[in-house]
Amino acid sequence: MSITTYAISTIDGGLDCSSLSIGVLKSMPNTPIARAIVIAGQQAHPVWALDRHALEIYCYVQAANYHYPDGARPIQVNIHSSLVSDGNTSCVVVDNVVWHTSEMIRASARVLLSRMISSANLAEQWPTKTPMTLPVETEVGRS
Repeated sequence: MSITTYAISTIDGGLDCSSLSIGVLKSMPNTPIARAIVIAGQQAHPVWALDRHALEIYCYVQAANYHYPDGARPIQVNIHSSLVSDGNTSCVVVDNVVWHTSEMIRASARVLLSRMISSANLAEQWPTKTPMTLPVETEVGRS
């Protein structure tokens, strides 16, 4: 999969743990995909993650949910991303996440991520095979 980056973005905010949805990329069923909302001030930004970035976000949300069973608080993040566009819209696709959270959540997420990436095929460890597409018609998101 190859994406030429023409536009980048950075979002500082809180990843809303309750907004996470996961699946596999419809056009590439062995590719884990995740979508979540990052709240920055009054704005809510949907962000998309593929492959290892999807696993990383999933693991941090799982760790937060484990440590805060009454409702995980948003995890503070700094998202570096590419804007992937078609003729009608753009979407934010994660290139890197800097996590600003407790060592308790960080350690739990690392253990879970290590278990998940120990497989040669990341999708084997992915908890759902629900097909998902990016909201743009690109090489990556083509249905």
